[in-house]
Amino acid sequence: MVEPAKIAELKRWLLRDVAYLSHRSDLHWNNPIVETIRELRRAALPAVFFGGTLRSLLLGRLSTHKRLGRPRDVDIVVADVPMDTLRERLEEHIVRHTRFGGLQIKRNSWHFDVWPLQQTLAFKEDESLNASFDSLPMTTFFNIEAVAVDVWTKPGIPRRVYSGDDRFFEGLLTQTIELNRESNPFPALCVVRSLVMASSMRLFIGPRLAEYLNAERNRVTNDELDDVQQHHYGRRRLHVADMRRLLDYVGATHTRGSTDRIKLPVPEQLLLWEEQPKAWPTMNFHVLDKMRAQ
Repeated sequence: MVEPAKIAELKRWLLRDVAYLSHRSDLHWNNPIVETIRELRRAALPAVFFGGTLRSLLLGRLSTHKRLGRPRDVDIVVADVPMDTLRERLEEHIVRHTRFGGLQIKRNSWHFDVWPLQQTLAFKEDESLNASFDSLPMTTFFNIEAVAVDVWTKPGIPRRVYSGDDRFFEGLLTQTIELNRESNPFPALCVVRSLVMASSMRLFIGPRLAEYLNAERNRVTNDELDDVQQHHYGRRRLHVADMRRLLDYVGATHTRGSTDRIKLPVPEQLLLWEEQPKAWPTMNFHVLDKMRAQ
């Protein structure tokens, strides 16, 4: 059981880092983010950062370096706006329309996925879900993406963290990647991302996700495993043969109905990357205790 005080501390860190990311225009690398936020604010469009963007920020704090994390890309969900209005506001930066019903925009070297709240796939599929920022954490496939934070707020109103039952924070603190919402039209992508994140971040695989991987491992083809990661990451993150070995390892380790977590083989046991780095990053998940002691 994760201590509520640790979750509360992580929320404070996340809010502080979002504020830092959103306002420090003197930092050259985040200028495109600051400019995008200013455009949304000028248009009075309520918006939140969502999912992996926030995970990357917080993992920087949970690393041994305790630095601000740097997202690979930025996901922003905008409320109370039709697609035509969003398209008009961001027109000069649009690269393409995404298969999920949003827009991919590019500013300098940064890629943003921006979409209207009501276009979130789970809200379109499940009428029992209320399309709101509060409900966004219930729409993600993974627990470690089930979080959103206000992009901007009116003066005097603090930013909010939307995290539902806090599965996001519990997942980071227990180093566990777990299934959050199973319904997803792209199972091959879910399989690839599960293996890449679990291996690269040294996370345990939760029992529900292990069950899902077992169910999909004989359905997903080698071509899908290769094509999906090339399309999603822009390069091959794992060799197909290594992904197959990892899936077989999960299948051999997990027992149906078990509540045990699974830790994938370490790099010394299984070469995971095309160019394995000399020093693998380590995550210090006791950093909260150390910070309190200072």
